[in-house]
Amino acid sequence: MSIIVVVKKNYYAAIAADTLQSDDSLMLRAHHVRNHEKIMSVGDNYLGLAGWAAAQDIMESVTRNHKEQLDFSDRSKIFETMRRLHSIIKSDYHIDTNEEKDQPVESSQLAMLIANPQGIFEVDSYRTVSEYERFWALGSGRTIALGAMQALYDRLDAAEDIARAGVEAACEFDDGCALPATAHTVKLQH
Repeated sequence: MSIIVVVKKNYYAAIAADTLQSDDSLMLRAHHVRNHEKIMSVGDNYLGLAGWAAAQDIMESVTRNHKEQLDFSDRSKIFETMRRLHSIIKSDYHIDTNEEKDQPVESSQLAMLIANPQGIFEVDSYRTVSEYERFWALGSGRTIALGAMQALYDRLDAAEDIARAGVEAACEFDDGCALPATAHTVKLQH
């Protein structure tokens, strides 16, 4: 599993994540795996993916091979990007689109947070896009990370410090994530 968080404060957006990879009870910490980074850079966007390790490989390939179809500049453009990418992901990467018995639409099997100069966003596996004003978390330990960020949001000035604290709290109390954390910050346009 993973813990990924995004924070927006004082004209900056930050994204942070743990670096643990796991396979059932097998835990691979960052010093064992070269590609432990869960946050990828795509232009001036940072994408943090949670879930299956294959999701990272898929999204890295999609961003290399379909750059012309990517626009993460606002909520509606992110939705249209993910809508276009769904058919590519389904046909070229052979994802299983089923998650639940009564799911409303096919799943893209991608859950991610985005931090960019326009703000902070979440994309769920059904391509629903949410934009957040302060912070959000995704993955294992997210309730712990949300609690830590809520407690610290008004006390700390830097978005990255709040984000790192959220990841560190989740890693302390949830066995699905582990330090070290990685973080990236981008200056907001508005």
